[in-house]
Amino acid sequence: MVMVLAVMGLTVQSCEENPPVTPPVVDTKTSVDLNFSALWNGQPLTFLTGWFEQPSTQKEYVQFFNFGMIVSKLRLVKEDGTEVMLGDGYQWIDFKKQRTKFNYEVPAGKYKAVRFTLGLDSAVNHGDPNQWGAEHPLNGNLTGMHWGWAGGYIFQAIDGNYKDSLTDKYTKGMSFHAATDAMVRNFEVPVGGSMGAAMFEVKDKVSTPVQFNYHINRFYQGIELKKGSVSHSEGVKEMALMQKLLDNLSAYSAFEIPAP
Repeated sequence: MVMVLAVMGLTVQSCEENPPVTPPVVDTKTSVDLNFSALWNGQPLTFLTGWFEQPSTQKEYVQFFNFGMIVSKLRLVKEDGTEVMLGDGYQWIDFKKQRTKFNYEVPAGKYKAVRFTLGLDSAVNHGDPNQWGAEHPLNGNLTGMHWGWAGGYIFQAIDGNYKDSLTDKYTKGMSFHAATDAMVRNFEVPVGGSMGAAMFEVKDKVSTPVQFNYHINRFYQGIELKKGSVSHSEGVKEMALMQKLLDNLSAYSAFEIPAP
């Protein structure tokens, strides 16, 4: 009896010293991690730390303290041309707050492009902003990118400072807010650049990273800030300036998805 008890004691002690191992939780979702990066001439954009050179007739320098955007109809384009909506299609990206990475469940397969609208259709833009949940990308209290009932949403907000090479010690304000129905723009960004020859593959039960670069220096192409450093998309002069800036996004391929 003593031996039996001793053996039982050893068994209990052994179990206590070697508790059962809990197997790791495996994420079985088939998804993409869409990661947005803001770049200036290939370098990560920083906020209120240093200046970025803007080539113009006379060199200018810019500094950022705010950069956010609202997109809609965000979707992937499959190899055969069919589309897969990412979530409900709406997203708020804020580069300063580092709200730049989003996970979406999608079907496995090969994808060749990302399509999206910078801005919103008129009905949503001028609809009731209170209809959206507290964490939804169109909740104005969350994003700070809603102008109220009359103005609708700000689709892209860029704020900062600028100075030129002749008056280096003088810093002036810079503010570009794309808004109103006239400033809505649609984009298709092919994987691997304008040739569109590359694709990325989403495999079953794997989260696939997808890099999305925004070369913000191309937004400023051909712009002299000393001639116009503010546009809130209202008034003849400001509207013309914003249209030129937004047209640069397509003309100079500001959006890029590198080949995997």
